Amino acid sequence: MEITLYLQALRRGWWIILVTTLIAANVSLLVSYFTAPVYQTSARFIVSPNAGIFSSSWDIVSSLDTLDRRSIINTYKELLASETIYGKNPEIQKLGPEFVAEEYAVSVVVVPDTNILKLTVEGPDPNGVVVVAQAVATEAVGYINELYPVYNFSLLDSPEFPESPIRPEPVSNAGLAAIFGALIGVVLAFSREQLQNTIEKLRERSIIDVASSAFTRQYFERRLREEMARQIDTDLSIAIVNFRGIEEVANILPQPIIDRLINELTHTLKGELRSRDLVGRWSRSQLAVLLPSTPGSAVESTFKRIHSYLAKSVSVDKAGDMVVLPDPCIGVASRDQFDNFEEFVKRAEQAAEKASSFEEATVTFLAKPFVYTNED
Repeated sequence: MEITLYLQALRRGWWIILVTTLIAANVSLLVSYFTAPVYQTSARFIVSPNAGIFSSSWDIVSSLDTLDRRSIINTYKELLASETIYGKNPEIQKLGPEFVAEEYAVSVVVVPDTNILKLTVEGPDPNGVVVVAQAVATEAVGYINELYPVYNFSLLDSPEFPESPIRPEPVSNAGLAAIFGALIGVVLAFSREQLQNTIEKLRERSIIDVASSAFTRQYFERRLREEMARQIDTDLSIAIVNFRGIEEVANILPQPIIDRLINELTHTLKGELRSRDLVGRWSRSQLAVLLPSTPGSAVESTFKRIHSYLAKSVSVDKAGDMVVLPDPCIGVASRDQFDNFEEFVKRAEQAAEKASSFEEATVTFLAKPFVYTNED
C-alpha cells in the first residue's frame, strides 16, 4: 500500500524530478566549462645497491637488507619532492620557482612493498607538468646519487605528455550531478505531496464538520451564494432537515453521541442523493441540502422518498440496546428569480419550521416567497 502511494507521488511529481535533474546537469556542465583544466603526469624511480662500490655479493645482500628500513626509502621520498632541490633547475628558473610552487603540485609516494617511488605532477598546462617532472627527476637523481653513493637512484619510467586533463570531467560530473539532482527531485516530490496532503487536510478541516462528516454551515452558505450568482436562470433548491427526535434528546445525551447520530444520518442522506448535491450541518440537530439545477417539485418528491430512510431508528450505543427515532421534518424551498440569499434561506427555514409544527413528521415545500405565521 505504501509503495503504491510512493509511486503515485512520483508520478504526480515527475516534472519536479525532471527539472532538478536538468538543472543539476546543466550547472555541472557550466561549472566544468569555466573551471580551469588540470593536467597530470608521473614518473617512477627505483633505489638499488650500487654494485660498483661493493667488493663482494655478500655486501650487496647486506645493503639490500639495510634498504628494507623504511627510514631510508622515506628519506629518498622527501628529497625527491623537495622544492629546494628541483628549484635550482634552469627550466624551473625560467618558469619562476614561485609560479611553479603556486600552480604545480608535486607529490611522491612509495609503491607498497617495493623500493620504487612514484612522482606525480599536476598543473594547468600539459607542457608545464612534463617540464616540471623532468626537472625534478634531473635534479633529484644527480643530488641524491651524490649524497648517497652506496645506493643507485635512477629513473625507471619517464614522464609522458598528458593528452587530456584529469579534471574537470564534464560527462562524468554531469552524470553524477544528474543523479544527485534526481535524488533532490524525489525528495522535493515527496515533500510537495506531504505539503499538499497537509494543506488538503487543513482545508477539509475548515469546510468539513468532523463530527457529522457534512460540510460546515459557513462553507454551505458560501457555496449557496456561489450557485445563486452563477445560475441566475436555472432551478435551484435547498432543503433543511430538522430531526425532532434528536432535538428532544439533545439536552439529555452527551454531545459525542448526538454527533454520532447526526453522522449516521448524514451518511444515509448522502447515499440517497446525487454526487453533486451538498449536505451541510445547519445546526445541532439539523442538516441542510443544496440541490443545484433541481426544480422544487422534483426535490419534494425526492425527499418524500428519502424521508422513510431518515425516519428509521438509529442506535445510541454500539450494542443497539438503546435507539432514537430521528423523526425527520423536512422543509424544501425553490428559488424564485427575485430571491436574494437571505430571503431564500429564510423561506427554507420557514418550510422546515412549518413541517416541524405538524404532529406527524412530513415534507413541506414552499415554492414562492411566502410569509409564514402561526395562524396559517
